[in-house]
Amino acid sequence: MKQPATDNLADLVRKDRVHRRVYIDPAVFELERERIFNRSWLFAGHESQVPDRGDFITTQLAGQTLIVVRHGDDIKVLFNRCPHRGAKICEAASGNARPFRCPYHGWVFDTDGRFISSSLHGDYGNTTGAESGLNVRAVPRMVNYRGFIFINLSKGGPGLEQALGPMLSAIDNLVDRSPEGAVELISGIHRHVFPGNWKLLLENISDAAHPPFIHAASNEAGKKGRVEEFSMRAEDVMSGNNQAAGMLGKSRLRAFRHGHSYLAAIPIKTKVSPEAEKNYETAMVENYGVGKTESILNEPRHFNIIYPQIMLQSVFQTMKVLRPVAVDRTEVSVYVFRLKGAPQEYDQVAVKFANATNSSASIILQDDLATLANIQEGLMSSAGDWVLFANGLMHDMADDQDAITGEGFSELPMRSQFTAWREYMSACLASD
Repeated sequence: MKQPATDNLADLVRKDRVHRRVYIDPAVFELERERIFNRSWLFAGHESQVPDRGDFITTQLAGQTLIVVRHGDDIKVLFNRCPHRGAKICEAASGNARPFRCPYHGWVFDTDGRFISSSLHGDYGNTTGAESGLNVRAVPRMVNYRGFIFINLSKGGPGLEQALGPMLSAIDNLVDRSPEGAVELISGIHRHVFPGNWKLLLENISDAAHPPFIHAASNEAGKKGRVEEFSMRAEDVMSGNNQAAGMLGKSRLRAFRHGHSYLAAIPIKTKVSPEAEKNYETAMVENYGVGKTESILNEPRHFNIIYPQIMLQSVFQTMKVLRPVAVDRTEVSVYVFRLKGAPQEYDQVAVKFANATNSSASIILQDDLATLANIQEGLMSSAGDWVLFANGLMHDMADDQDAITGEGFSELPMRSQFTAWREYMSACLASD
């Protein structure tokens, strides 16, 4: 079969099947970064990472190196590039800057990017206005949504609320689980890299059918008896995975515009002492009332996918964020959130869950990463041109909230993701 030209990428994706080239072709990957990640709303950090004036973190998104910095009461996101000769003005992963000083020639910038001085380049000294071009550039768009810092590298396109739509409720549900209506990051980030295409991770997270197979070993460990009645253990997570297939086979899936979706809950409970549970529920009711508390805590979701980058588990206060590095290399950062006003046991459970599922020692994670590498290698074969996402296709149904619903092992979320992929890629093609 003749390979289609790069300019016909939109034709690669069909309703129920996907050309393997979108996983293995470096040219496709570069266009994805330009046409999807450069135009999507991306998570850049959380406000709790920069609590005081001058606090900063650096990050990489869509091939850009950025600085997230606290400037007074505001947060700014700047390109990490000196306007003089292009050096990174900030080389540290995090810290405090008052102000920033470029390591190349010592140019000085305020925490909002404003040019302050260039002591050895006097000829620049009288061009310090905003129009001078000497300021560090800020990203075109930035929104702080309930403490979550989102950026968009494109000047045009839908705003955050329009682009995320109903999936903002995933963030709302996490933040609302705090009796104070606020969360903060717990120190430390799990970070790992796998030798596979970024889309494979989103597909695997959306897949309810794989736990009985690739997680067979950890499922067996999850059958063991409990040691402590009210203490969360890795085996509890494994046990939930073991039971998930039967439960998820009957559960509902929902997919929304722009590739977002969520998978229904699996049988893993947050296990804390009766005293902690009572204190937490009391605090929640005092803040929200009985009805809203029940609505918040009984939200039936497991994984929320905010396409193309975020995988959020509000019940366990964890969030995965992917970063495509190459066509066959993806970095994943895993964050754990503290619920302000909740008993400390809830933080401990969140950390234990993250360690059980996302630490380098997690056999659950290693099962998944080995499988993703397996798929990437298999896709390099010329044995066939297409991979299939047709399961449940005939049973998808539109609902009254501009969403599509599916059931159990339906591959609806993957179809939704590739619908968004096609829209991003073809809309840009049409405008070129």
